[in-house]
Amino acid sequence: MIVGSNEFTIEEKQMETLYIDETVGERQTAKLKALRSRRDNAEVTRRLDALKRAAAQEPVVPNDGNISQANTMPYIIDCVRAYATVGEICQALKEVYGTYTEVSIT
Repeated sequence: MIVGSNEFTIEEKQMETLYIDETVGERQTAKLKALRSRRDNAEVTRRLDALKRAAAQEPVVPNDGNISQANTMPYIIDCVRAYATVGEICQALKEVYGTYTEVSIT
């Protein structure tokens, strides 16, 4: 007797596969193009550059109890307010930090 295989099995319905039509991607692409055309791209570039500078700083906790100037969260919020995309923000951080690759230890 093997529990779950030939004894005490549970009848489960097969999960339905979610299918997303290609028109969804086309609509998202159109929305992204419209966003990029109506936003202030120079402002987005300035905010992304400020984010890169903040990310490049070495975090140092000041003695007065304030947050380190290397805190990137305010700069990320500024980028979002300027309508930078998540991909643009990630690319800016990737330019500073690089891409993590796991080291295999065997």
